Amino acid sequence: MADGTIITHFIDALAVCSCIVESAHNEICYIAPPSLLVFGSRFDLLDTKTLIQKGGLVRGIANFSHRYINKVQEILDKGTHLRYSSERQGIFMLVGDGYESISAAGVFPESLSIDTPIVALWNFNPAYGKFLMSAFESTWERSIPARQRIQELLAAWSPDN
Repeated sequence: MADGTIITHFIDALAVCSCIVESAHNEICYIAPPSLLVFGSRFDLLDTKTLIQKGGLVRGIANFSHRYINKVQEILDKGTHLRYSSERQGIFMLVGDGYESISAAGVFPESLSIDTPIVALWNFNPAYGKFLMSAFESTWERSIPARQRIQELLAAWSPDN
C-alpha cells in the first residue's frame, strides 16, 4: 500500500479507524468531535476492549457538551483515558502505535452522517505519526480530565438551559 491514501467517504473513514484500532498493540490516541465517538460506539468500530485487556493504553480528547455526558461516561467506563479540550475543533485524528493514522480537518458534529463526504489522510509514515502525536500531546497537556468536565457541566446545568 502507498504511504498515504485519501479517504473520501465518512463510512470508509470509520472502517479505517476500526482497522487501526484492531491492529494496534500498544496505544491508540485520538482527537475527535463527540458525534464521531457516538458513531464509533454505535457501529462498534472503535472497540478498544481487547487492546486495554492486553495492557494497551487508549487516550482520547474530545470537546463535549452536556448532551454527550452519557456517551463520554461509557467511554471512560471502558478504560479509555479521556480528556476535554475546546481546542482543535473540526479536527479528527487517530493514531495507532505512533505510526498508522487517519486525520481530517473540517469535521463538524452537526453535519456528520454515514453519507457525509470527507477528505481524510490514512497514513503509515512514522514521521507523520510523530507529527500527529506531537499535536496530540500538546493538546493533552492543556486539556482537563473528562470526569472533571462532566462535573462542571452538571454543576452548571439546569432544566431551563
